[in-house]
Amino acid sequence: MHLARHQVPALLLFSLLANVLLLASTVYMLQIYDRVLSSGSIDTLFWLTLAVIGAIVVYGMLEHARRMMLGHISQWLDDQLSVPVIERVMDARLAGSSLEAGLKDVGDLRAFIAGDGILTFLDAPWTPVFLAFMWFLHPALGMVGIAGAVLLFCAALANDFLTRRKGQDAAAALRRSQAAVGQFVDGAETLRSLGMTEPGLRRWEQTQQSLMDIQTRLLRRTTIIGSLSRSLRLALQVAVLGLGAYLVLRRELTPGSMIAASILLSRALAPIERSIGAWRSLVSARTARRNLMKLFADTRSIQPTGVTLPRPQGRLKLENLHYRAPGTSQALLNAIGFDVEPGQTCGVIGPSGSGKTTLCRLIVGVLQPSLGQVRLDGAEIWNWPSDELGQHVGYLPQQIELFPGTIAENIARLRDVDSDAVIAAAQLAGIHEMILRLPNGYRTEVGPHGARISRGQCQRIALARALFGDPPLIVLDEPNTGLDGEGEVALFNVLQQLKARGRTVVVISHQTNLLRTADHILFLREGSVSMFGTRDEVLGALAGQPKRIPVPAAMLDKIVANAPANLKAAE
Repeated sequence: MHLARHQVPALLLFSLLANVLLLASTVYMLQIYDRVLSSGSIDTLFWLTLAVIGAIVVYGMLEHARRMMLGHISQWLDDQLSVPVIERVMDARLAGSSLEAGLKDVGDLRAFIAGDGILTFLDAPWTPVFLAFMWFLHPALGMVGIAGAVLLFCAALANDFLTRRKGQDAAAALRRSQAAVGQFVDGAETLRSLGMTEPGLRRWEQTQQSLMDIQTRLLRRTTIIGSLSRSLRLALQVAVLGLGAYLVLRRELTPGSMIAASILLSRALAPIERSIGAWRSLVSARTARRNLMKLFADTRSIQPTGVTLPRPQGRLKLENLHYRAPGTSQALLNAIGFDVEPGQTCGVIGPSGSGKTTLCRLIVGVLQPSLGQVRLDGAEIWNWPSDELGQHVGYLPQQIELFPGTIAENIARLRDVDSDAVIAAAQLAGIHEMILRLPNGYRTEVGPHGARISRGQCQRIALARALFGDPPLIVLDEPNTGLDGEGEVALFNVLQQLKARGRTVVVISHQTNLLRTADHILFLREGSVSMFGTRDEVLGALAGQPKRIPVPAAMLDKIVANAPANLKAAE
C-alpha cells in the first residue's frame, strides 16, 4: 500500500497512452476509406487491421492496469484514513461534539476513486486533443466539435448547480434515516413493551418519505439533463456527418476524413457526457472530502508522545479541577481538589446532576479539564498515551457496553487472551463460577449479536474487565447498578480485597452501605465540593444536619486562591 502513492504518475502516463491508442480506430477508418478501398490492396488491409488489433489489445491492458492502480490507491486511502477517522470520531463523541463524518465518507471517497467516475475525469483533459484533430481535418468540423463540447460542458455545470444542494440534503437525510433505524433496532425491547413501535415507525416513515422526495427531485433533474445531453450528442453526430458529407461533395474533404471526424467527435464528447452521469458520485465524494476535512480541522490528535512512564503506585491528586460543557460557558465542575493515597478508597456522593460521572471521566482521562490537573503519581493524566494509561486504570462506567467477542476477550479488554489473567480478574470479581455455568463458559459470545445475558451479569463482567491486569487505580461509577443481593455482596468483597492489595479506589454510589470501605467521602452539589472528610464525618453530618457544612479550611483556601474569578467556588 505504501507504493500506491507512487502509482499516480504511472496512472497519468497510462491515461495518456490509452487515449492516444483510442485514435487507432480513427486512423483505421481514415486509411480504409482513403487508401484501401481506392487501391484495393489486400496486404495493406491485412497489416493495417493487424496493427489496429494490436493497439486495441494494448489499450485493453492499459485500461486494466489503470483500474488496478485506482483499486490500489483506493485501498491505500482506506488504510490511511479509516483508523484515524474512527479515532477522531470517538474523540469528538467523548468531547460531546456531533460530527457527521465517519467511515461512510471514507467509503464514498474509495468508491469514487475505484469506480468509473474518476476515469471520466482523467480522460476529460484529452477532449481538446480530439477536437484539435477535428480542426486539422477541417476547421468547420472543429468548430462544430468545439460548439458541442461547450454546450455539453454547460449542461454539466447546470447539472452541478441544480443537484449540488439537493445531493447534500439527500446525504444528510439518509444519515438521519439510517441512524433512526439503528436506534429503533437497538431499542426494540422498549418499543415493544411500551407500545411505541407503530408511532416510532410512523415517524421514521415520515423521515423516509422526505428522503424519497428529495431523491426523486434529484433524480428528475439529473435524468432531464442526462437525456438532453444524450440527445445533443446524437444531434452533433448527425451534424458532423451531414457537414462532412457536404464538404465531401464540395471536394474539401475525403470520405475517410468524414468518418474519422464522427469518431473523433464521439471520443471528444464522451468524457463530458459521462461526467454528467457520474456527477452524483462526484458530489458524494466532494461532500465526503469536505466532511473529513472538517473532522480533522475540528479535532486534533491528543495522544502524547515521549518517554514511557513506569507503572504508577496509584497516588491520585486532583488540583483545582474545572470542567465546562463543550461549546458553552456552563461549568459542570468547579474547583475540585483532593488526594487519594494507595490503599485508600474515596467515595463520591451527591444528588443527580451534581457532576459525579463527569468527575469519573476526568479522573480516567476520557475528558480533558477546562482548568486544573489530574495527577497519577505526580504525572498529569493527559501526559499518558491512552493505551498505556488504560493498562494502569480500571474503569467501570455507568453505561455498560460489552463489545462483539467472547467473555474472555471482553475481560481481556479485546487484547490477546491471557487465560491466567482473565481467570484471576473473574475470580476477584466473584464471577468465575457464574461464567463456567454458561453454555460455552469463557468462550460465550456477547455483544449486540451474542448470547442474551442479564444486566447484572453484564455489570459483573464489566467489573472483571475493570479489574483485569490488577491496575493500581480503579474508578467505579455506580458499580451496584442492576446487581442482586449476591452481586452486591460480591462487590463489597471486591472493594475489601482492593483495599487489602493497596489499590486506589474511587467509587460513586447512592447507597451509603457500599461506602463502608471508604476512607474519605466527597459530597458534590451543583458541581462544587459541598463536603469532604472522613467517612464517619461526612455520613454523620448528612444524617444529623442536612444543611451544607464547610469544606476543610486548608483545601478551601487553596482552591479559592487558584480559581479564576468567573469560576470561584461559593464558600
